[in-house]
Amino acid sequence: MNTVDMTKGSPVKLLIQFSIPILIGNLFQQVYTLADRIIVGRFVGDKAFSAIGATNALSMLFMSMCMGAAIGTGVVVSQYFGAKDEKGTAASIANGSYTCILIAIVMTLLALVTTKPILILLNTPQSILPDALTYMYIFMGGLIAVAAYYTPFSILRALGDSKTPLIFLVVCSLLNIVLDLLFVVVFRTGVAGAAVATVLSEAIAAILCIIYAFQKVPQFRQAFIYRKIDKELIKKTLQVGVPTGLQYALIYVSSIILQRIVNGFGESVIGAFTATTQIELLVQQIFAALGAAIVTYTGQNMGAGKQERISLGVIAALKISAVVSVVLLILFWLFGHPIMSIFVTNADIISIATTGIRITSLFLLALGGVQILRYMLNGAGDSMYALINGVVEVIARVVFAVSLTAIPFIGMWGIWLTTGLTWAVTAVFALFRYKHGAWKGKTLV
Repeated sequence: MNTVDMTKGSPVKLLIQFSIPILIGNLFQQVYTLADRIIVGRFVGDKAFSAIGATNALSMLFMSMCMGAAIGTGVVVSQYFGAKDEKGTAASIANGSYTCILIAIVMTLLALVTTKPILILLNTPQSILPDALTYMYIFMGGLIAVAAYYTPFSILRALGDSKTPLIFLVVCSLLNIVLDLLFVVVFRTGVAGAAVATVLSEAIAAILCIIYAFQKVPQFRQAFIYRKIDKELIKKTLQVGVPTGLQYALIYVSSIILQRIVNGFGESVIGAFTATTQIELLVQQIFAALGAAIVTYTGQNMGAGKQERISLGVIAALKISAVVSVVLLILFWLFGHPIMSIFVTNADIISIATTGIRITSLFLLALGGVQILRYMLNGAGDSMYALINGVVEVIARVVFAVSLTAIPFIGMWGIWLTTGLTWAVTAVFALFRYKHGAWKGKTLV
């Protein structure tokens, strides 16, 4: 059993050790998603590739509530674990799992009913609409597999185990690629095969992880004993999970709006924005992994009543983030051009993307701050403010995008300034909440 008590020991050491497996797992997820797209694009065709791409934002909208429920479960479990309440820990695992399953069922039904009208509303071309619908119906129909995939991972991390989820993330990634090749290349089942491959790989990885957890982690076996439905525990899970899920959903909505503005500047700017976004997604994995570590760290110490130790952890995480930000800033300013050349060969796109990534790299410290402080607030149970912070992010992204791109001497560069300034504004709001200290009274146990 790899569970770790994060209420004692060096915060810096704990956060680094905990975040590295999460980072590796996040990168594996990025790789298998990319492989999924490449296989479809190469062996099915451009239209199929575009069809899956057209569903990205929408699928993430529906998944966001499942992810939020899983995070909510993890926060409640971590606080009971930190409080050394074995019965509470086990009961929160059971009731958190019930909540995640229920949310998955609700989102599945909602997705199946609304997917077609939403895709039409988003002006999805008729040439790719049938494939897009096929992919979405299968993927959303298997949303419970996604919930079963995220929930045990979140619970294990809440108990201080970030290594075991990594193993099953790697299994899922490799399995997804193998099944993609089998269904898409061998059986020639098109986008339907790609969707089945994703759902099936997540389901298998989830089952294997659950089996492991019941065999190796006492809290999971105890959860079967304390499996009675507890309305109060479900309420606590939803208290964190719903605002967190809505926060993710709002961010995806604002990203769609920004993309529409980007599209108005033509193919070169679209290509440059796509390239910089891919790099930023990779960079965000570093800060997200650190954020995931701070969730567990905060939750356990909140449960143990060690608020001052939480502050030490936040300071440690911000220092780590600052070092990473400076290194990346130097990297992008010195080697931005060759990095962007990885994605495309068009000189105009490379030039625009190079300047774009240099602009956003100036704000990486703020991005790190957003991720750490937002996750910390979630871990403390102060998720409603995290939702407010998400709303601020949406407003900032839309206002900056519309206003800056309309200024003649800024124009298209307003796209990348929007990204950076949005990070800065949300970081300030999160820092204000943290310094205010209201989170100290938000304990769930």
